[in-house]
Amino acid sequence: MKDLKTCSLAGITTILSPATPPDLTIASPATAVFTDFESEHPLMLEQDVGIDHAIEVMRREHVRLKLVIDHDEHFRGVITLADLLSVKVMRACERTGLARADLTIAHIMTPRDALRAIDYRQLLHASIADVLATMRSHGEQHVLVLDNEHRAIRGIISARDVARRLNLPISIKERATSFAEIFAAVNA
Repeated sequence: MKDLKTCSLAGITTILSPATPPDLTIASPATAVFTDFESEHPLMLEQDVGIDHAIEVMRREHVRLKLVIDHDEHFRGVITLADLLSVKVMRACERTGLARADLTIAHIMTPRDALRAIDYRQLLHASIADVLATMRSHGEQHVLVLDNEHRAIRGIISARDVARRLNLPISIKERATSFAEIFAAVNA
């Protein structure tokens, strides 16, 4: 280990920062709001993580969705904070006979076979408006992006990130998936 030479900051008045990204609009390329896992690490949780620990982690990290993996890091599905705080937990207790404290995110997550994704090559020619329309038509706050060539999840786009980048309110109504959810939405 060596002691590095230091220098005085007496005459320094400027702080460098990244170049300002171009102003985005809904007509901008969708790739401008795409989280690409080739350059950013995906946010993941193992499927055997307890639901209370998952809630704590997601709140601490200020994220609303994580990819779910198994011990071999194979993609199994997704878990959202909304799922962990919803009636899905009570239903999982009833379905499995387990106490809430014994449930893992595997009991609550949306499995990969119930998910849809946009192909990366299609995304390259899409606008932010196209992605938002897709999210709205499916009632999803997030859309996964698939690299079909490598048969792998390439990235994700979040409605929340789009809203923040465009500085616009974006409302995507989640679709009810059961009679109980439809009943609750109608009587809300």
